[in-house]
Amino acid sequence: MSRPSLATPESPDGTEKITQRRKPTAAPLLILGLIVVALNLRPPIAGFGPLLSQFQAEFQVSAATLSLLTTLPLLCWGVLAPLAPLLSRRYSNETIILFATAVIGLGSVLRIGATLPVILFGTLLVGAGIALNNVLLPSLIRRDYPTRVGPMTGLYSLAVVGGAALASGVAVPLMTALGGAWRSSVGVWIGLAALGVLAWLPTVFGRQTHARAPVKGGPSVWRNPYALPVTLYMGFQSLVFFTWLTWLPKVLQDNGFTAAQAGLLLAFANVVQLPFTLAVPVLAARPRLLVPLAVGTALISGAGITGLLLAPLTPLPWLFMMGAGAGSMFPLALMFIAVRAVNLTQVPQLSAMAQGFGYALAASGPFIFGALHDFTGDWQVPLLFLLAMTGLVLVTGVLAGRGQREPGA
Repeated sequence: MSRPSLATPESPDGTEKITQRRKPTAAPLLILGLIVVALNLRPPIAGFGPLLSQFQAEFQVSAATLSLLTTLPLLCWGVLAPLAPLLSRRYSNETIILFATAVIGLGSVLRIGATLPVILFGTLLVGAGIALNNVLLPSLIRRDYPTRVGPMTGLYSLAVVGGAALASGVAVPLMTALGGAWRSSVGVWIGLAALGVLAWLPTVFGRQTHARAPVKGGPSVWRNPYALPVTLYMGFQSLVFFTWLTWLPKVLQDNGFTAAQAGLLLAFANVVQLPFTLAVPVLAARPRLLVPLAVGTALISGAGITGLLLAPLTPLPWLFMMGAGAGSMFPLALMFIAVRAVNLTQVPQLSAMAQGFGYALAASGPFIFGALHDFTGDWQVPLLFLLAMTGLVLVTGVLAGRGQREPGA
């Protein structure tokens, strides 16, 4: 008896034909690989925040220059996100993800270099690798788990946020334990990238994969009425998160907390996100809850920023709110992409558009925040700026969430 082909025929609307015969990797290995690769998407950035004071003392640079350690990766995410769908026409998603994870490892090696240009070049490589995986991992989830998009998106988000929490929490203790040098702390993440490569290898060699061949005549992502609000929501929520991820330790230290305390508080804000990253995608699978989730999470985040602005010496409740908001808004942005794409073909296109333009917008946040501090000499005006951006998260979330269209409709 001949074995049935696993190739997917052209979709009814003429948008795509899958030109591959896939032999599925065992589900546990695929999920393990996805988790370990996703764990690599934030530590190279989150692990630098608690160490900014030591970095600034060594290189004697301004706050705006310090922000480049976060701004450059975000710019890469914006510029290179559209490259992912183009590469996936020639190479399999699995192969690109493996290559991108290796690039993250190489960039992490250069980020412990002796000179600022070498460190910034390593930062660019890290950003490039993450940019590709940012787009392709959610697309792979929608492709391989079409009936479990919510839970699998939650698991992916949990790994991403967990990586950020781990990196921010152990940055200063690692620096202390490894001789007091910030490079020792940052260099640890080279090993995590190597683990990501090893964990993903079974997925690459366990499948006979080829590129997708798009068929002309499908709907353009530019004609999707949800494309702009989804993109802006991705951008503004990322701007808010990466701005406080970069600057929160410095804000806390300038209000009297030690570097170790500031790192632990940042880790707390990240750990708080974890249950929300699991719960929100499951809730967001119900279209009627999209707007309430967008409004509620933005209000919680805004309340936390307001509290930090008015009472910075008692940060725990405010950081809880900021973490809860960030842990909800990121997976909600990913769900908007999955829910508002009109079909499977459009998922990587909408993902590339939302993350491309969105992260380019987000890249301005840490720089503006640092520049406002340089200009005013305090943190009040920068925090007001962050609060205003949270208001835009609320507005764009409502626009992206309104309507009852089901996924793929």
